[in-house]
Formats: sequence, C-alpha cells, structure tokens
Amino acid sequence: MKESVFSFFNAPITNQVPNGVVCAHQLHAYITSSEWLRERTGQVRAAAGDEKRFRRMKQGLLPYVTPAGVFSYRKEERLLLPSGEFVVDIDHLSSPEEATRWRDTLAADGRLCPDLSFVSPSGMGVKLLIPYRLPAGKTVKGAFDEAVRSAWEYLEWRYGLKADTTNADLSRACFLCFDPAAKLGG
Repeated sequence: MKESVFSFFNAPITNQVPNGVVCAHQLHAYITSSEWLRERTGQVRAAAGDEKRFRRMKQGLLPYVTPAGVFSYRKEERLLLPSGEFVVDIDHLSSPEEATRWRDTLAADGRLCPDLSFVSPSGMGVKLLIPYRLPAGKTVKGAFDEAVRSAWEYLEWRYGLKADTTNADLSRACFLCFDPAAKLGG
C-alpha cells in the first residue's frame, strides 16, 4: 500500500514555502514524541482563554502540513502531487476529555478510516487526516471537494458533529500539536 505524502511547513503560518515532505507515520511519530512540539503546544494552549492571543500564538509557533498533497508553495495552483488526503477539524468541544473520546471514537470509525487522528492545538477539538479516492475522469479538486463534503455530512448524520467548514481548499493548512496518544490508522 502506497503511503500518502504532504508538505511540511515550519512556523509561522506566513511561511508559505515547505520545509520538507512527510507521511502520516512520520507525523504520528513527531506529534507523539517531540519535546519541542510539546513545549510549543503548551505555550499555545496556555493562551486558550484569549481567542485572539491563542490564534496569534498558534499561527506563530506551530508547524503545519498540507494534507491534500505536496506543494511548491502553499497555494492551490502550486500543487505538485495530490496525496488523496484531506483534513477534518471538529472544534469547540466541551472539554479536553470530550476531545480525547472523539479522537478515539473517530479513529476507529470504519467508514472514515482516518490515517491520523489527534487532539487539536486548543485541546478542545479533533483533527482527522482522511484518505479518499482520486478516480479517473475527475479533477483532483472535484474529487477532493466531493470527499470533504461527504465526510462532513457523514459526521453530522452519524455523530451529530459539525466540522469546521472554513477554508476547505486543497492548500488548507493543518496545524500540528503534541498529542502523545494520537491514533495512527491501519
């Protein structure tokens, strides 16, 4: 089985040129064991009570990936290699414990089959990297859009969860954070 690859970007978010390419296994190892990322995540979460400060800290301190593929520059038209993956964000859960429960539940969902599931930078949400098929005869953008919408609808129908639908484009950034219990798909 071929593993998907994505562009990896060092912080801050204004950095639009990737620093490398990673796969889900490498991301899992990084977010579950990096002491540097653990410290940065702690700094970001400490600002969670102030939304503007939290956003500024997250964008300034945390590295990110583009799950949709490898880019020469983080812009849709600069996609070099589609990964067949997208990110789903579920935000504004009631507690870190709820986020952990949803991470584990959704990681085990046989329909979504996420390659990676982890608690989001706020500690109150979940990020899922979900694979999809790139069928012949469809554009990458068309297949991506259809897969993303289908996942959102499924999450709402099956679990009553509303995914964050902002910025659902091919070059969407997925911020990374420390989660020692992140789940790697099979």
